[in-house]
Amino acid sequence: MAGNRRRPARGEGTAWAGELRALWTAPVWGATAAVILLALALVGRLWMAGASYGVLDPSVSALTSLPSALRAAAWQFATLLGLVLTGVVVATGLGQTLEGGTWSALRLFENRVGVLWARKAGAALALSLASQIVTGVLLWLSTSAYARLWPVRPRAVPSGLAGGGVHTSPPLPAESATWGQAAGAIAAALLVQLLFISLAALAAALLRSVIGTLALGVGPLLVTAPLVMLPAAPFLPHRWIADLLNLPPEAQYQLYLWNQAPPDPAPLTGCLALTGAAALAGVAAWAALRSERALRPVD
Repeated sequence: MAGNRRRPARGEGTAWAGELRALWTAPVWGATAAVILLALALVGRLWMAGASYGVLDPSVSALTSLPSALRAAAWQFATLLGLVLTGVVVATGLGQTLEGGTWSALRLFENRVGVLWARKAGAALALSLASQIVTGVLLWLSTSAYARLWPVRPRAVPSGLAGGGVHTSPPLPAESATWGQAAGAIAAALLVQLLFISLAALAAALLRSVIGTLALGVGPLLVTAPLVMLPAAPFLPHRWIADLLNLPPEAQYQLYLWNQAPPDPAPLTGCLALTGAAALAGVAAWAALRSERALRPVD
């Protein structure tokens, strides 16, 4: 009896591990590496510019603190680059499974669609979490190296007032994050990722196409971006993300890439709105994956 109870647990663990191994594909890891390298390149360019100018942006100088670097990585993965990566992960994973007709074979071994859907969403979230941590650690290591190799020297500015003396302009103070703020930003980024994983999965179930999943998973975000400057902004996910993460406007296109969505200090509202949207999208994806249409390969 005890042995019979242990076998399903081992089988379930093997199935979860299989979903993680299925993400070891060239498109997924290529896109992940591109996101990480672009984040490092943005910070490196800003550090070099600040070091030569003599005044470093506080959002960049703060990255010599590990919690601040992890928070910056969460900002990046919860905004444009991270959501494009989500589209690639779902398109090459679930989208390819549905397009090739292997979804019906999976259903022969596990008929509980909710379990299959939870495994795929969980694997995508695990990849996002690992990528955020790796990016944050690399940002911290790189900026710590910059601080030693290319320290920011205050620029000398003639006084013109007191005896022709020379005053120096000190670097701006670093806006360091706490470990609690870093953990909160990572959790918020995972919630944002869950919403867009669910939306991309819904697109995959309806279109059964890799290209269609990628286009419909990322396209609505880009198409609706200009609306953030209109009165409709409070009803858009862009605004909810900015509110939840409390994205600093001055760090846009520096530590993350987004769409000028002005944040409103209402993180609870953003959290509730994103949670509700993610739940609705997740249920819709589950229902679409249960349909007979999902079992038929593309003609």
